[in-house]
Amino acid sequence: MKTYDVSCPCCGHRNKDLYLEETEGWMECEKCGEVTQVSKHFEKRVKVPVFRMEDLGKVMAAGLI
Repeated sequence: MKTYDVSCPCCGHRNKDLYLEETEGWMECEKCGEVTQVSKHFEKRVKVPVFRMEDLGKVMAAGLI
């Protein structure tokens, strides 16, 4: 069975060697203990840009968003 490394959506801790197929995507974070269900497409990763409020004006002026 394949194992996966997944970041916790709550605290960002990288949980390693999880059997997500066996648990239908459910995991308990090793650091914060939060129980969450990872997307069924846990192999695909999409980067989402995150901006601080103080930098948002600069980003918009540069036309990045």
